[in-house]
Amino acid sequence: YRSAGNIEAAMAAASGSGDKIQNTMKVLEEYAIESSIAKVYGSEMLDFVVDEAVQIFGGYGFHEEYPVCRAYRDSRINRIFEGTNEINRMLIIQMLMKRAMGGQLPLIPAAMKLTDEILAGPSFEEAPEGVLAREAGVVANSKKMFLQAAGGAVQKFREKLADEQELIGALSNVVMEIYAMESCLLRAQKAAATKGEPASQTMIDSARVFINDAAERVEHEAKRAIATIHEGDMLTTQMAVLKRFAKRAPVDTIALRRRVAAAVQSQDRYPLEGR
Repeated sequence: YRSAGNIEAAMAAASGSGDKIQNTMKVLEEYAIESSIAKVYGSEMLDFVVDEAVQIFGGYGFHEEYPVCRAYRDSRINRIFEGTNEINRMLIIQMLMKRAMGGQLPLIPAAMKLTDEILAGPSFEEAPEGVLAREAGVVANSKKMFLQAAGGAVQKFREKLADEQELIGALSNVVMEIYAMESCLLRAQKAAATKGEPASQTMIDSARVFINDAAERVEHEAKRAIATIHEGDMLTTQMAVLKRFAKRAPVDTIALRRRVAAAVQSQDRYPLEGR
């Protein structure tokens, strides 16, 4: 949703003058990272959804007369064609690092700012306010976890980072989760701002659940990456820093999931359509 909107807007802006094909290629190159993220994350989420659908249907999920059977069978190819998900994971980090080194993405200044923050120690900030303010803080801290892990990876492996495929996979997983978390957050906040919180409550509940679950996955992958990069006392120190960034208030996701499920049942359809 977010990636498609950005690409369509860039395409429209670039269509006014010059060579149309060349302008289109420039736009596609600019959004190559987002395209890889959408391909990997979307195909793996589809696999999860159709697997859950088969589970709900039970034995009928394997009967050809039920559409869920075909959906389950057809979904598997998406992780292979248009570049395997493993290749796209490599590309995400390679393109990020290339743009960071070229100054197109401000990752290096952000990493330097993070180092200053770590050395300064924890700060005591006021509780955030506004719709999904706590979740916005979780997303911000997830970005810090990525910078922490990616910065250590670049310092240790430098030009040989491309050989560390498992590490790149973990870093890519963090990047994809952050992009999905932020997209979910922005869409829910936009809906609340335009339609009001009561009308957007199901989307807000969904965002809270997703961001909470995604933050756990980010922490797991960041730990895996940092354990690969550091050892000894440095590893202990880095894990303590990671724990600081991963700290967040507990969320009752069971109650939130029940509310989302109730919205689905009451409307008898996907409850976020047109939101």
